[in-house]
Amino acid sequence: MIRWLMYRSSGRLVAVCFLLFGLLISSFSVPDAALARVKRTGLVSIYPLMQYATRIRQIGTSVFPPCLHSAAPPLCYSPQQMQQIYNFSSLVNAGSRGRGQTIVIIDAYQSPTLRDDLHLFNSLLGLPEAQLDIIAPFGLHPFHVNNPYETSFALEIGLDVEWAHAMAPEARIVLVLGNPANDTDRGQIDALIAATRYAVDRNLGSVMSLSVGAAEACFSAAELQSWHDVFRRARDRRISVFVSAGDTGSNAGTCDANGNSLGDAQGVEYPASDPLVTAVGGTTLLADRAGTYQSEATWNESARGKGATGGGYSKQFRRPAYQGGNKGIMRAIPDVAYDADPLTSVPVVSGSYMAGSTVIVPVGGTSAGAPQWAAMVALANQASGARLGFLNAAFYRIGSSPLYASAFHDITSGDNTFTIPASPITKMTIPGFTAGPGWDAVTGLGSPIASVLAHLLVGNIRPGDGTGL
Repeated sequence: MIRWLMYRSSGRLVAVCFLLFGLLISSFSVPDAALARVKRTGLVSIYPLMQYATRIRQIGTSVFPPCLHSAAPPLCYSPQQMQQIYNFSSLVNAGSRGRGQTIVIIDAYQSPTLRDDLHLFNSLLGLPEAQLDIIAPFGLHPFHVNNPYETSFALEIGLDVEWAHAMAPEARIVLVLGNPANDTDRGQIDALIAATRYAVDRNLGSVMSLSVGAAEACFSAAELQSWHDVFRRARDRRISVFVSAGDTGSNAGTCDANGNSLGDAQGVEYPASDPLVTAVGGTTLLADRAGTYQSEATWNESARGKGATGGGYSKQFRRPAYQGGNKGIMRAIPDVAYDADPLTSVPVVSGSYMAGSTVIVPVGGTSAGAPQWAAMVALANQASGARLGFLNAAFYRIGSSPLYASAFHDITSGDNTFTIPASPITKMTIPGFTAGPGWDAVTGLGSPIASVLAHLLVGNIRPGDGTGL
């Protein structure tokens, strides 16, 4: 069984801080102990800080959650600020807003309030309405508000859809939902593979985001092969695929041959470790309230019970030829990075995560990065007039070129050693990896300077990239 964390303009503020009528948002708290415990809630990669959530009711005049006003952690960034911080704004201002592009998001179960949540998210944060299609090719799973697997996926769905839209506001979003036969890890894995295959075989979009994963050892050989075959078809159809690297640092855990958990162990998660996808690691991002980038470090709050970026070396896949900077013999992840620290997070609206409440809650985790990287590539596809397709070889070419520093924020501090509170007085530590100049096994090549990187990607794609993998 797989353990996951359940708790898991120039960016002008005027775009965010306007009065809304007909809404009242009130603060409430959840005990921190409820957030710190590790729970097995499926394959999602989310980290909400519910003690900083605000509840939304349909009366009165609104205020915004305190994290949007804070100058120091815990804080959260608006879409306008994130566009400025990572330089999406230059692409957007030049007319690349995702028009004509489709971002495919793969999740399981459902979020029955998603359309209302997305509408409210756009209204609160000054965004246009979204083009959203929801496809449940294997039937729509009934939603149960007391099932932690389903509610965790509901919040994941909100994060994925809202923030893909926030960063590529004119792109069409297609959400493809898997329907697990049961709440076991095996049931969820099979449902997600089926949903991914459905989306790829029907060529539903030019870029895809998956914020799901589990320890490599918890997949059967047939499951690994099945998903890898789907990613080969995605490569052939020039679909760019982004996958979150996980939120438990160097601790991926391990399983027996039947997929049953054997406890904690150093490792990486799949499908992020597949050489045909781009794995997204996590950072702690600091920027001022105008959206001016200040610094990033490796996300590691594990000593305080608040997660860390996945990263390390695969035991299943050899090092692909494209992966410059990796001196090992095995595939290493992540390839790139993005803000993931729940203390420097993004707000998400959800009416499905808590029974009877619609909340706007700061959410971190590497799940935040995968859909936003997908959005960046949707903007790049529009600007280039063609699908860029498989990207890893181009990323690493740029990473070894003199233009690297103009395209990526290189994160050089921190590590993903994971500290697990084993009891009130003892802790267990899983050794991790350290950030440094250039590519590393905690933040990859770094986070995007989107307008420069989008331009450079076009010139660094080569025929045959990804073949033989």
